[in-house]
Amino acid sequence: VSGNLTLGEDLADMGGLHLAYRAMLHHRRSRGGTTGTHLARAAKQEFFTAWAGTWCELATKQDAAQSIRTDPHAPARTRVNAALSWFPPFAEAFLCPAGSPMAARPPPACTLW
Repeated sequence: VSGNLTLGEDLADMGGLHLAYRAMLHHRRSRGGTTGTHLARAAKQEFFTAWAGTWCELATKQDAAQSIRTDPHAPARTRVNAALSWFPPFAEAFLCPAGSPMAARPPPACTLW
């Protein structure tokens, strides 16, 4: 996957994930549900599972190879795993151990959202 080709969409995926997660927390708060560290882990897991499910796809090897060369979107699996591995609430919800592929990495030099 070429980061030069997909960067704009990668940033959009991260922005969408952050906004959707904040909206879910706001919705739960407005309905009397708990938020933050007290939010039931199962509810957080349900959110992330549903978010990842939006990218479910099937592609032939030929279509996948063509997309990698020309599509400004990363392949669905990469879109999900890359965004979630940079989002600390995901690792917290699924108890990903530090250093595992899906655990939040050290924060980048700047934070956009």
